[in-house]
Amino acid sequence: MSNSSKTTRLTAQKKAILRCVRDLSPAHPTPQMVFQKVKKKVPNISLGTVYRNLNALRETGYIEEIVIHNEPSRFDSRVDTHLHFKCDKCSELYDIEDPSLLKNYARRMKDQGFLVQRSNIMLHGQCQKCCKNEDSLGQAECVALGKIEPQVKQNNSSCKICGFQEECSYHTI
Repeated sequence: MSNSSKTTRLTAQKKAILRCVRDLSPAHPTPQMVFQKVKKKVPNISLGTVYRNLNALRETGYIEEIVIHNEPSRFDSRVDTHLHFKCDKCSELYDIEDPSLLKNYARRMKDQGFLVQRSNIMLHGQCQKCCKNEDSLGQAECVALGKIEPQVKQNNSSCKICGFQEECSYHTI
């Protein structure tokens, strides 16, 4: 839980919302998803109340908010140190366990005079399921150029994924 000096009284509505976020784990629900599920148990709850209570639970460290550019926030009942991976194909969000990676970043930052207290690292790409469901080479997304159609050349001087004529620093030839 966060080291926040704020405290919050766990009302029946907050408890229902917290229970919902925890029950939906390992999914990372949006406020709308929480609202739809909680409304079944607390019919008179409003979407505004869900938003306010999610924010109060976040501020007091019961849950974490995951902010993704141009998407609704998602909430995580896991408040321990971990990474997130978002599949750009299916939009699924995954918890990634790699404490050594985070410790390495914290150690490097400390060597540079910084003290890391929290981190918010989001990795993007294609999940295992999406990679298995299609020819990953034919439908790949190039980090440098965005989603593109592959233009595989016959010679070996172009990237097999994005078709870049020289060596692509994002893909191996």
